[in-house]
Parts: sequence; structure tokens; C-alpha cells
Amino acid sequence: MMRDPKETRRQRELFKLLFETAVNAGIEIIEDKINRRGGVCRLDERMVVVYDAHAPWTQRNKLIIEAISRLNLDDVYLPPKVRQILEDTPGL
Repeated sequence: MMRDPKETRRQRELFKLLFETAVNAGIEIIEDKINRRGGVCRLDERMVVVYDAHAPWTQRNKLIIEAISRLNLDDVYLPPKVRQILEDTPGL
């Protein structure tokens, strides 16, 4: 399966923005060799995103978006692009 390098680059850049936004909002991101899809969970008062180290950028991005969407966003700064993604993503 051949991947579009422009799309991969776009997803990687989006990941950087989402990662920074999530960390600034207090979300813990864990990348590990879990050989699973990963997920979002709450441990005590912490929101945690876990994904496999070999997960595609799109999957990582979806998990981080899901975690951000679970926060009370009233007191969290979201870059305009992240806010737009949340508004455009159905089911969050």
C-alpha cells in the first residue's frame, strides 16, 4: 500500500499541534509498544491517551482529538484549527 507523502506530512504536522494542545490542557500522552489500537482513559483525575508506537498518524490524531473533546473546554485555550476540528467531527 503506497501512502501519499503530502498527506503523511499533513497528518504529522496536525499531530504536533494536537499533541501540544493536549499536553497544555493536562492530558498525558503515552506512546508504547502495545500492539493494540490504543485508547483514551481517565486514571484518578488524569486524562490519558495511549497508542502503539507504530500507530499511523491518523489513528494517533483521532485518539488525541477524542481526549480533548472529553475535557471541559471552557478554561482551555484551543488553537483555531483544533477548535474547528472538534466542531467538524461528528459524534464527539
